[in-house]
Formats: sequence, C-alpha cells, structure tokens
Amino acid sequence: MIKEPVYWTMRNGQKINVDDMDVNHLRNTLKMLIRAKQVATPVKPKFEIHGEIAQNFLEQMLEEDYSNDEWYGF
Repeated sequence: MIKEPVYWTMRNGQKINVDDMDVNHLRNTLKMLIRAKQVATPVKPKFEIHGEIAQNFLEQMLEEDYSNDEWYGF
C-alpha cells in the first residue's frame, strides 16, 4: 500500500510534506490547531437555569461583571 504524501500549507503559502517537517514545526502546528479548535468550540455551560427569576438574576450578575470591566480597561 503506497501512501500519498500529505502537505501542510505554511503561513507564507509554501506547501511542505508533513513527513519532512522537523519536530519543532510539527509541535507548533499541533499547538496552532489546538488553539483554533478551542476558539471555535463554544463552551457548554455545566449547569442549567430553571425559572425566570433565576435567569434574570444570572443576566443581572453578568451585566454587572461586564460593566465593571470598563474600570480596569478591559
């Protein structure tokens, strides 16, 4: 069984055979893919809010948290 080469397209547009990549390049490529996956994957809450009062309380707390970020320059 003959394996076809797999190419990675680098940032500068150059294609490189994955088998020819050195260990550091492979490591950096893997880290980049992991970071991209983490950004693209929405975080599922670990709890559910039941009831209108609880939902309103949560929204109020989040608004207060985000409004305080202005003071710190975030």
